Amino acid sequence: MTDQQLFSDGVGQITVIGGAVRLDFVTYSATEKDAKGQPAAVFAQRVIMSLDGFMNSAAKIQEAAQAITKLAQQSREKPSVASAMPVNVAAESVPPKQLFP
Repeated sequence: MTDQQLFSDGVGQITVIGGAVRLDFVTYSATEKDAKGQPAAVFAQRVIMSLDGFMNSAAKIQEAAQAITKLAQQSREKPSVASAMPVNVAAESVPPKQLFP
């Protein structure tokens, strides 16, 4: 197992070619600026996955987004409690069903 981490400010582009989904992650440049003078988003790394892998990942991202939304609502009600709560959406331990036959 590798012990490598990647920081990204977001996904710049998603491309589907030949049954594989390519996610291009971006970071904000310290030197390059956009037309408005803000740091420009520049390519950092690409992740390539199968269509099934992408669809299963999209479902996990949706779960995490819902958990973060709930956490944000709690932090408005009780700021000291929700600000220290981690959000963890674990991968399923059973193989995912195939979405594309």
